[in-house]
Amino acid sequence: MTEKTLLPGSSVTVQLVRGDFSLAAAGTVTWRDGDRVYAFGHPFLSLGVADMPMSESSVVTVISNLNNSFKLSTPGQMVGTISQDRSTGIYGQLGRAPKMIPVTVDVQTSRDRSEKYTYEIINDQFLTPLLLNITLYSTLGATERGLGESTISVSGTIDVKGQPSITLERRFSSNQATAQAAGSVAMPVAALLSSGFDNVEIGGIHIQITSSEERRAGTLERIALDRTEVTRGETVEVQAYVRTDSGKQYVQRIPVEIPRDVPLGQLVLFVGDGGALQQASASQGFVPKDLGQLVIAINKIKKNDRLYVKLFRITPGAVVGTDELPSLPPSVVATLNSERSSGGFTPTALSPLSEKELPAAEFVIEGQQLIVAD
Repeated sequence: MTEKTLLPGSSVTVQLVRGDFSLAAAGTVTWRDGDRVYAFGHPFLSLGVADMPMSESSVVTVISNLNNSFKLSTPGQMVGTISQDRSTGIYGQLGRAPKMIPVTVDVQTSRDRSEKYTYEIINDQFLTPLLLNITLYSTLGATERGLGESTISVSGTIDVKGQPSITLERRFSSNQATAQAAGSVAMPVAALLSSGFDNVEIGGIHIQITSSEERRAGTLERIALDRTEVTRGETVEVQAYVRTDSGKQYVQRIPVEIPRDVPLGQLVLFVGDGGALQQASASQGFVPKDLGQLVIAINKIKKNDRLYVKLFRITPGAVVGTDELPSLPPSVVATLNSERSSGGFTPTALSPLSEKELPAAEFVIEGQQLIVAD
């Protein structure tokens, strides 16, 4: 069988995505030397070293055009791997299988139907995030409307070899929800593959999507305390007032305990959405030292469909990596600020005392409020 496949002049297909969604490019075999195949006679994407499926191809028809005629073809059986994409053509080897990233997507549509899609994407630092974005966007486009307001919830996992799985939990409500949902999965994959760490291997991506054809969003308008005075060890109740786009108001009552050992001084109470807290974090621009630290940082990303409550004390602190070091003694602050060294930490004027993540709401929440108390 292999002796008769991909002979000079025959059609060959390079597959980027295969399965329920297919994305491929076809060309002509230039020469075959044993199990080595040379094709196209021009670059494909100029990737250099590559790892893409090489398949047989069937030409369906030729589309004539005065500027540039082209062929329409369908990929057939995979017979090898394209390992080089250079200026003079592509090179592949028969009998080898590329390492692909399996993707499964379960969609619960707005019409209460369940759809499942499975496909494989090539493993490439630059192309994988782009292809994942395209396929997820197209998957949603095949099952949901393309225009108008919608709410899309995304959950799932990204399996990373030798590391804990990355857990995804996002919700988007706007007229761009489809693009935002697809990007929320592609961005962590891009961060992993472009990290520069050795042996980054994604084992699989498993996504669950729930969609509805209506906007579900709310804004945090204000917060209030149930008392004007509180001492250490006591619990104060925070009322968070959230108004939805339809005008309905919700009141979230949140108990916040003041630590017994907190020193005297001003306290700052933050209530807001996950994005606002993430942007305010001093560790936002940190550079991970290894793959494990990067995975932990991605899993710490705040969610946008719930409120967060964080209590600060106005006193010097520091952030090392993604770890917050609150209420540092003056001797430690002096050591970090030594004239003999620089960098390695981010100084902060606020030291965190406690943080609470509230359960998910029925809608996306935006807004933040602060209360400063003596």
